[in-house]
Amino acid sequence: MNAVSWRDVSRPSAPARMTAVALGNFDGAHVGHRRLLEAMRAAALAEGLDPVALTFEPHPRQFLFPDAATSLLTPPREKAERIEALGVEAVTLRFDADLASLPAEDFAREVLLGRLRGARFFLGPGHRFGKGGRGDVGLLRELAGGDDRVVEVPPVIDADEVVSSSAIRHHLKEGRVDRANALLGYRYRLRGDVARGSGRGGPLGFPTANLHPEDARKMLPFGVFGGYAAFEGALHPAVANIGLRPTFGETPPSAEIHILDWKGDLYGKPLEFEIHRFLRGERKFESVEALRRQIAEDVESWRKEAI
Repeated sequence: MNAVSWRDVSRPSAPARMTAVALGNFDGAHVGHRRLLEAMRAAALAEGLDPVALTFEPHPRQFLFPDAATSLLTPPREKAERIEALGVEAVTLRFDADLASLPAEDFAREVLLGRLRGARFFLGPGHRFGKGGRGDVGLLRELAGGDDRVVEVPPVIDADEVVSSSAIRHHLKEGRVDRANALLGYRYRLRGDVARGSGRGGPLGFPTANLHPEDARKMLPFGVFGGYAAFEGALHPAVANIGLRPTFGETPPSAEIHILDWKGDLYGKPLEFEIHRFLRGERKFESVEALRRQIAEDVESWRKEAI
């Protein structure tokens, strides 16, 4: 069996000091993840260790089930940025066939204790690692030298709901933006470059910026949303139609953003859209004029709240 190669890890060399390591996928970097990362960082600072979060690319689910749709709340770059904003180094291990077949004991010894020089470990409830998910808190405590070396951080409960990436995806899918944002601890956002779209917004009286997400795996919640577009160092109230544009029968999904009271050329420029409010679901209109009237209502509804 091949050993895990250190060149497959985002960190170019082994750390100079011993580390405290948080294990997880951390998709979303939500409030539950942050509790774990903050507990790990506090312990690291108290013991003179470097705080590290170990995550994987691609997401193990994507590698193990390649035919299943994969929707990420935070693609790798965004996830690393959110982790590092907490004062924790994000180390990304390539999840491939060698890693998937590596026994839990070997993973712990080679990666966690060896290359990462881990001295303390923090895991979420029920976290598993190694081939077949056979590694757990008990095994890691045995290999790390004691119960005090490994901490299983309990889940965060918000309004009787366990905070999890799957719960956030479900709320976004159902249009419950406020609930999803509460579990995330920040506003869900899309970012990428503005690309040329169908050009239908202009003739309707509501020109749009067609946002091409920087990672195709980023989850797109379908519907019409009020929020803010960020570009060129400023925030602008905006309304986004995200989805399949059923009136025109177009696929694949797109994110078309109308920026209120703004004119200019954004083609090829980076833009972020921060989602604040679900306005309505997508639906097919009987005519282009009916669609235009509805867009006008959407814009005015958000204008009253945003400005």
